[in-house]
Order: sequence, then C-alpha cells, then structure tokens
Amino acid sequence: MKGNPGLSAGYAGTTGFRKVVKCSILIKKKEGMSDEDFVEYYNNKHAQVAADVIIRHQPITYSLTYHLSSDRKHMQDILHGNAQLLDYDAICTFVFPDWKALARFMYDKDGKDLSKDHENFMDESQMRMMVGDEYMLIEDGQRCERAS
Repeated sequence: MKGNPGLSAGYAGTTGFRKVVKCSILIKKKEGMSDEDFVEYYNNKHAQVAADVIIRHQPITYSLTYHLSSDRKHMQDILHGNAQLLDYDAICTFVFPDWKALARFMYDKDGKDLSKDHENFMDESQMRMMVGDEYMLIEDGQRCERAS
C-alpha cells in the first residue's frame, strides 16, 4: 500500500511470500448439530450473506474447509489411529491484498451484524483466528521458484 507501508501485506526483506493477508478462522459447530446440518447452514445461509459483504472489500479469495466426522475417520485410518487432529469442524479463510482491506471488512457494519448469526450454527466461544502472509512452495501443481 503506497500511503502506509505498515498496512502492506508481506514481511519486509523477504521473498517467496504471496504478500497477502490471509485470515484463517477455526470454527466449532454448535453443540448437537449434525455435520450435514452444519454444512447446509454454513454454505447456503451464513457464507452466502458473508460473501456479499466480503466482496465489497477487495478479497482475493473466501473459502470454507470442512473437517467433519468422515474426514477425521479417513485421517485416523490413514495414520492407523495416530492422527493428532484439531477439535474443530471448519476453517473459514479470507485472503485480502493488504491489512486495510481486512480491517474494512472486519469493521463493516454488515460484517459485524454477521456475528449475530453465529449462534445458529457455531460455538463462537471456541472460535480461534490466525492471520499472516503465506509462503508458497507448490502452486497450481508446480514447485515455486526458491527464494534467494
């Protein structure tokens, strides 16, 4: 960002990073909710409204990754019951070009109103967030050039 380098994405003096602000939020579904109902509500209700708000703030991507009972079972089968899995049901990921775009989304009145919907499908007290840049090693099936 030209006006304020402190709001630019990326880490000064580094190479190999995408120079984006990637926000990953770990989500636990509401107690007693089935995997099917969770996915149905999140995909077709909450995420659709969220996408309409996010799109106003120059997102690069917005995605949901699920970690359901069947996924946990597959991973435990692959690792013979030794998988150390997180006790979360989804990861919501936003990628923005800079910190200002993320902040605009976070403080958007309509975005803040989305929090009211959380009680319908998730346990907001268990929500955790991780934000930073992304170092790329493989993209589109190809090895990225090594940073010098």
